Amino acid sequence: MQVLSSVAINALLFASLLLVVGVPVLYMTQSDPSDRRNGEIKKIEILGGVWFHLVLINGLLDFLV
Repeated sequence: MQVLSSVAINALLFASLLLVVGVPVLYMTQSDPSDRRNGEIKKIEILGGVWFHLVLINGLLDFLV
């Protein structure tokens, strides 16, 4: 169980790094900033969703470990 928790924590740290670096890059490289549903915004939303679910998984694993 400790190994699973360690993997989840590292995945959360990696997702946080992707968000910290990726969000500004994706905002700056938008092809059409006036379009609220362009591909870059969708990628940011997906990264945020993955990060949120990793936080929930880490909370559950910490409770069990």
